[in-house]
Amino acid sequence: MTTAPPRHAPPVRVFSLRLWLPLSLVLASGVMFLIVLAAQQQHYQRELQQFADTTAHAELLETRRALETVLRRGDGTGTDSVVSQLALNPAIAHAALIGPDGNVIAATRFAWRGHSATASIPGFTDEAALQVRQAQRELLHLDQAQLRLTALALVTMGLQPGEMRATRQGLLWIDYDLRPVAAQTWAQLRQLGLMLAAAVLLAVLVLLFLARRGILRPVAALRAGMQSIGAGDFQHLPQWRGSGEFRDLGIALEHMAGQLQARSTALAESEARFRQLSDAAFEAIVLHENGHVTDANAAADRLLGTPPGGLVGTPILSWVAPGFLESTTQRMANGTEGVWEVDLVDTQGQVIPCECSVRKRQLGHNRQVRVVALRDIRTRLAAEAEIRQLAHFDALTGLSNRRFLLEQVTQELAAADTQPRRAALATININAFQSVNDSMGMAVGDTVLRVMSRRLSALQQQGQTLSRVDGDTFALLLPDLQGDLDAASAAAARSVEMLLAAIAEPLEVQGQVLHLSAGAGLVMIPNDSNDAPELLREAETAMHRAKDAGDDHVHFFAHALQEAASERLALRSDLRRALQTSPCPLVLHYQPQMGSNGRLAGVEALVRWQDPKRGLVSPAQFIPEAEASGLIVPLGNWVLQEAATTLQRWQSDPACSAWAGPLTMAVNVSARQFREADFTHRIEDLIARVGIHAFALELELTESVLVEDLEATLEKMTQLRRHGVRFALDDFGTGYSSLAYLKRLPIDVLKIDRSFVMDIDAPGHSGQGKRPAVLIDAIVAMAHQLDLKVLAEGVETETQHTSLLLSGCDLFQGYRFARPLPEAELRAWALQLEAAR
Repeated sequence: MTTAPPRHAPPVRVFSLRLWLPLSLVLASGVMFLIVLAAQQQHYQRELQQFADTTAHAELLETRRALETVLRRGDGTGTDSVVSQLALNPAIAHAALIGPDGNVIAATRFAWRGHSATASIPGFTDEAALQVRQAQRELLHLDQAQLRLTALALVTMGLQPGEMRATRQGLLWIDYDLRPVAAQTWAQLRQLGLMLAAAVLLAVLVLLFLARRGILRPVAALRAGMQSIGAGDFQHLPQWRGSGEFRDLGIALEHMAGQLQARSTALAESEARFRQLSDAAFEAIVLHENGHVTDANAAADRLLGTPPGGLVGTPILSWVAPGFLESTTQRMANGTEGVWEVDLVDTQGQVIPCECSVRKRQLGHNRQVRVVALRDIRTRLAAEAEIRQLAHFDALTGLSNRRFLLEQVTQELAAADTQPRRAALATININAFQSVNDSMGMAVGDTVLRVMSRRLSALQQQGQTLSRVDGDTFALLLPDLQGDLDAASAAAARSVEMLLAAIAEPLEVQGQVLHLSAGAGLVMIPNDSNDAPELLREAETAMHRAKDAGDDHVHFFAHALQEAASERLALRSDLRRALQTSPCPLVLHYQPQMGSNGRLAGVEALVRWQDPKRGLVSPAQFIPEAEASGLIVPLGNWVLQEAATTLQRWQSDPACSAWAGPLTMAVNVSARQFREADFTHRIEDLIARVGIHAFALELELTESVLVEDLEATLEKMTQLRRHGVRFALDDFGTGYSSLAYLKRLPIDVLKIDRSFVMDIDAPGHSGQGKRPAVLIDAIVAMAHQLDLKVLAEGVETETQHTSLLLSGCDLFQGYRFARPLPEAELRAWALQLEAAR
């Protein structure tokens, strides 16, 4: 049964009594004051109008009657007395009697008498006089802005001789100054306003006092009581006296506090019991909501190394190891429940593998937490690893054992059934190892096996499986061999021969130097048996053939492959004789390296072998055999000697000085040759003996040479750099391509591999890979930031050359300019190039 979510009542709008109560009183008082002020203003205006309509009008009529009475006597005396009486009125500024001719007859100022009224009386105009005469009635004009009142009335003049009835009319003009009247009115208004303001202020203060005592203090007491309840204090609640709504609220608050205290006590007891049970658990338990830890038991704190309660509030993902962060985030986003393994990181940075059990729990109607139970599985994993170690690895050498090897061979056979791939399985047995045990003891024999396992492991490549399958027998599984059967078998044989060479190196044990050798057998997958144990037996059979033959070469189980191996051995033998023959059948060809300005900047020396029986042998055939057999060292020394001698010959020949003077001679140096102990001294001796400038010699090294032993490589390169020898990094981008050695090692030139260049002008570059031009731009920009020059190999077309120029490449090499040429042809080519400039 589900419970419907609660329906909330409409929200009630509230406001602050402390702010709005006094503000409301002040506003109400202000409104009342403004109303009274407006009423007084209207009263003031009515007073002025009433003064004009009643007082001034009556005084105007009374003065007119007095003047007409005086004028009827006929002598005209007494008008000055009547007009002068008006000057006694403080509200009258000026008054005058104006005759029909417009001249002043009598006035409050004697200076005006006998003069024109228009010219002498300020504010008097003929228009006003004309208006009164036309209306034949008195005229009063009130100017409230200027507080002036002008009153005019017609006055009948006395009879003239011969008149039966007076027809002439003069004008009575009275100018009132209402400022005294206005001042008296405003004084009354101010007195009334002050009285009203005092009354309002008193009322506001009384109301505020009553509001504070009767409203704000009870509200503050209720708020303090609620805050005490919120803080868990149910004892210090406000006490109430009297009656009213706030007392009812206080009683309700006390009742609520009692209920909350009871529930809080029950909840605390329940949480205490839960905490005791949780802390007693061996598993770490963590609760998190929206990705943040809300609770954790003591076991969780101990597991992650935090103080009690230290996990609460932290992001749960901050404790997850980086390798598991993405999957954990996705499970959290999907709300996944279940059990899985995850690595955590404690406060010390230690990785803790854990088994994680996650469940979701609902809190209330709109909250959801995830309950995570964590179990430290380090002990279990260590036990499992130990079991696997015992089951799949040799206790003496630490190599995998026969069982593990057979499992890997079975997997390789299954993979070969579903996809075209080749692999090889080799077994190696140490010759006369039993005599070591018999003459020096089992302990020495074990030491020899451990040393041999370390030597073989150092040569083990990624993906290969090296095992100890019997007392003095080792096995090597070589997966992912490239090429056809002949190429794959040749590559496998060379790898195994390197192991045989490592075994043959002298070994000092207990003060004695042992010279051991071994025989090896090799089977190909899937060309031989399809059964793993059978393949191992076939490899051991071929191994015993090698031991019976008494040599240190690899023997194939398959006859055809053994014949090919024999041919490779013959090739090595002939190459060894070629290096010892004088004159040597080896020759150097030189491929030009062009600068961005179109001039010859250098040449790369490339070895060729003109064998009397085989003809011209490809370097792809004899260079790998030279590497595997160790002949690469004398071969490399011969190339260095020949290249340096040729360069000295060109530079000393006046016919070649124009192009050979600034020329750089680039020579490839193999990893094995570079690792020779006397390599540095050999180069120094060669430069001194031949007499060439050291900066004209550029040694090309591959990335594998640089990273194998970075410190030793740095020491050799630094020593040669002091003499001015330059270095180029060959085939950049196809190996490790680590920026670390680019920054540390004294490299002058980066050679971009031809695989980047060949696709620049390919039509419609497709696939998911990045465009070669973009990668080349990035390599060039990086190299120039490191003060390195960039040489592009394999430039064959004009489009490639143009694109590389735009990318900023400094040097170019490829068929676009010339193939590798013999010395004579290079001379002619260089002279022709120089003549064309």
